[in-house]
Amino acid sequence: MKTLVMNLLLIFLLFNFCYAQDAIVKLENAYKNINDANGSFMQTNYIKELNKNQQFKGVFFIKGNKIRWQYIGEFPQTIYINNKTLTIYDKKRKQAIISEFNEEKYGQLPLALLSRMADLKKDFEVKEKSDSTIILIPKSKMGNVKSIEITLTEAEFPVKSMKIIDAMENIVKIDLKDVKINTSLKNSLFLFTPKKDDTVLKY
Repeated sequence: MKTLVMNLLLIFLLFNFCYAQDAIVKLENAYKNINDANGSFMQTNYIKELNKNQQFKGVFFIKGNKIRWQYIGEFPQTIYINNKTLTIYDKKRKQAIISEFNEEKYGQLPLALLSRMADLKKDFEVKEKSDSTIILIPKSKMGNVKSIEITLTEAEFPVKSMKIIDAMENIVKIDLKDVKINTSLKNSLFLFTPKKDDTVLKY
């Protein structure tokens, strides 16, 4: 009887492992066929200490290792990631902050992972939560990020949503909508060009 139970447990664990591997392979393979993507997003920030939700919306563009993440509404701000350069532009303040983008800043800007999901196993341990959800646990320190939960979809762009949980149990949830792929986005979309009255700070 013990042998039967152990065998069933082993089969169950192997099934879960294989399913998670199938999910990650599916995600990585889908990304290999994506040259660029664009759509809209809804971002919900939950601050545990205040027990408060904040919501933001906007549009995004991805091409290779370049991202443009643009918030619209009351707090208009645009984040540009172009290779190793990070630019955060605050439209109201007319101020841009330019700095180097490196691995450590993925903790502050996990949205950047949307540009590099073709090789997730390099940086994360992958676990299965359900048949359409995988959990990524950083192998090395990424700011305060504890885990990243990705919900998959059967659409051409395989990511439906991301949920980032930090060490303080704060949560950032990003829902992607109306995503289109391979529309030949122009490189100029990912370049920040300051206006005459903008202040540009470099660090």
